[in-house]
Amino acid sequence: MELKKENANLYDQFLKYSYTELKELFDKAKTKDEQDFYMNMANLVLQREQKRVIKEMPV
Repeated sequence: MELKKENANLYDQFLKYSYTELKELFDKAKTKDEQDFYMNMANLVLQREQKRVIKEMPV
C-alpha cells in the first residue's frame, strides 16, 4: 500500500488532538468500531499526559 503525502504524518495529526476533542468525536461516532477507535486514541492521550506528569514529580 502506497502512502499519500497527506497521510504520511498521521501521528503528527493525532498529536494535535486533545482528550476533550477525542471524547467529542467519540460522542458523535456512528458505530461501535468508531467509538472504540476514538476511545483508544483518547486513552493514548491520557497515557502520554500521565507519563509527562510522572516525569515532573519530585522524587
